[in-house]
Amino acid sequence: MVKFDMGAAWDDTLQLLKSHTALVGTIAGVFLFLPALAVAWFGPVPVEPAAGADINQVMATFQESFRQMIPGQLAIALCALIGTAGILRLWLSRTGVSVGEALTFALMVFPTMIAIQILCGFAIGLGFLLLIVPGIYLVGRLALVAPAVADRGIYNPFEAIRTSWDLTRNNGWAIFFFLFLVALVIVIAALIVGGVVSVIAGSEPGFGRMLGGFIEAAFSTVGSLASIAVSAAAYRQLALRTSSDVFQ
Repeated sequence: MVKFDMGAAWDDTLQLLKSHTALVGTIAGVFLFLPALAVAWFGPVPVEPAAGADINQVMATFQESFRQMIPGQLAIALCALIGTAGILRLWLSRTGVSVGEALTFALMVFPTMIAIQILCGFAIGLGFLLLIVPGIYLVGRLALVAPAVADRGIYNPFEAIRTSWDLTRNNGWAIFFFLFLVALVIVIAALIVGGVVSVIAGSEPGFGRMLGGFIEAAFSTVGSLASIAVSAAAYRQLALRTSSDVFQ
């Protein structure tokens, strides 16, 4: 059984982010950045509770804001599935792949990716309800589902989940902590930059919202790319079985 090496995976993550820059940037721009930017600029503004509102009014305001955000966030998530599959196809292909070929593949596996998101989301959500720890563990064990689909052309979501489960055996916690550390760095950077932008430009309609939305979409795209690269690097490390499996 291959032992997961965080250091080697991080080096490979950086290498992936530097490869196919123009092609990956095109897909990320269309399917990750622009949808997030459109929602940030033209989506509903969060509802603020009235001054002196009690806890029930605050909760009602929060629920209304959440309800208004659902359509936009759903559109972002669906676009991200296509972008994720296309980018992973570029990174994991052992032969040259064009943007058109990568996106064609992404559209073909789109129903599979949706099914995987539903199944994994349900499993992880149930795991978090069971004292949180099982959910955290499942995040690590299911982290390689999308790379497996992109590399092996798996259309059966259950087979993709089983593949990730097999590849991450005895490495679930290590993969989770790797994902967590990378995500933590990105979140901290986003909070710092977002706070500075909010102080300088404000959040009122107009320039403040446009600049804040741009920064938010940019960090969302960077975070998504980093997450995709981390999962791809972990997959490349754990999926090597013979010399013929070496990724170029």
